[in-house]
Amino acid sequence: MMRMKKLVGFIKALERRDIINFKADLFNHRLKLQKYIYLARKYGLDLGYNYNLYIRGPYSPGLADDYYKLSREYIDAPLNDNFVSLIKGKSERWLELASTIVMVKEKYNIDNDTTIKLVKNSKSFATNEELRKIISELKLRNAI
Repeated sequence: MMRMKKLVGFIKALERRDIINFKADLFNHRLKLQKYIYLARKYGLDLGYNYNLYIRGPYSPGLADDYYKLSREYIDAPLNDNFVSLIKGKSERWLELASTIVMVKEKYNIDNDTTIKLVKNSKSFATNEELRKIISELKLRNAI
């Protein structure tokens, strides 16, 4: 129950910052929320979800279960400004790549060139330049 209240508070905080007006019936909203919550951990806001690496990047089945059962009760979730700057206005593609980079770097503690090679193995649509740019932004915003 506490995790659900934190989730609702997080979603409300995203809405207040004009990041997303979450609707669970929209795939791109669900994908973005999965990535937002994964990346928020890097800014001290861990909602307690476990993630695995799936085809579209980090994914939490527990989070998926919860966002379909959202309640009206919530605990406020203040958002770190670096986190907001990192995610605001970003596309699903950017979020997928960024969260995958963070997960790969966390799991393997590797340099950027090796990270790019590993990410490209599962995200062949991404260019080296695009991944380097995302890595730079993640570093700038203290996500890696």
